[in-house]
Amino acid sequence: MEPAGTERVKKIIEQVISTLQIDLSGLTVLTEAGSGLFVYTPLIAARAGATQVFVWTRDSSYGKASDIIERCKQLAHSFGVPDVMVFAENNRPTEHIEKADIITNLGFVRPLNEEFLKKVKHGTVIPAMCEAWEVREKDIDVTYCKKKNIPLAGTWENFPAIEVFNYSGPLAVKLAHEGGFEVFKNNIVVWSDDHFGQVISETFKRFGAKNVIMTTSVEQLYENSSGLDFVFLCDYSEQATLLGKDGIIDIAKIKEWNPSCGFIHLYGKVDSAFLRENNISFYPQKDGYASVMSHTLAYLGPAPVINLHAAGLKVGECLKKNVEHELVQKM
Repeated sequence: MEPAGTERVKKIIEQVISTLQIDLSGLTVLTEAGSGLFVYTPLIAARAGATQVFVWTRDSSYGKASDIIERCKQLAHSFGVPDVMVFAENNRPTEHIEKADIITNLGFVRPLNEEFLKKVKHGTVIPAMCEAWEVREKDIDVTYCKKKNIPLAGTWENFPAIEVFNYSGPLAVKLAHEGGFEVFKNNIVVWSDDHFGQVISETFKRFGAKNVIMTTSVEQLYENSSGLDFVFLCDYSEQATLLGKDGIIDIAKIKEWNPSCGFIHLYGKVDSAFLRENNISFYPQKDGYASVMSHTLAYLGPAPVINLHAAGLKVGECLKKNVEHELVQKM
């Protein structure tokens, strides 16, 4: 999703750099440029004073690498960003890894596996641009980092100056509305046992939900299924299929007890073809995956993504300078 206006994005970038006092002067950053709002991350690093920013991108279902690079260059010019970006198109240059002081774990840089990490120089740090508990071993080889003393830390997303994690609540409301549910006066089960579920449950309550139950118990779900309007799936860690053939949730029972009940998914394995075959209401109308958001916070607008990535870069700065900061979640 593109923002409503690049001037607003520029303002958000300037504000968060000032608020978090990000200073990357003298440092080399390796990060990505993606489509939509994910094109701005290297611009944040450059605007925060990085001496050099290696920018990796590649062709994907979201866009062509060449278009992303051109967009990033245009934005750099219009924002007055220093000419410090070096792009890698559909390539992962070893020299970029070897020279970087800070390496982000964003999509086109991943995976940071043992083969990748063997190339980093002494003193390179890795800020995970997510909470420490959200870090996936397939994205970053945490064990190898610890073995080789490569500083790695998560980002406290709800640091009071940015409160990024709390955007999960409005995102859930937006998805519910788009899926055809009012939230107000609705009976809802939030399928989760983690912080996502807590934030989303509280947000649904503030939006006037009649009843909200947070659980990952199928028995509790079935007991309360008859009066449900919808189930919101947001269990980050669950790897088994939630909705599908042999899924944790028995669709046949839901259809028998409450055929009008719908499902909204943010996290979790969801077989969209299976749900269509069984005439089950669900949204978004696509497959869901374990530990992967069906829509990122960028679906709301630029602020949460810009603030999160800026905070991640601040974590990288603090790791590199060995400075204590509330944002840094040691791992």
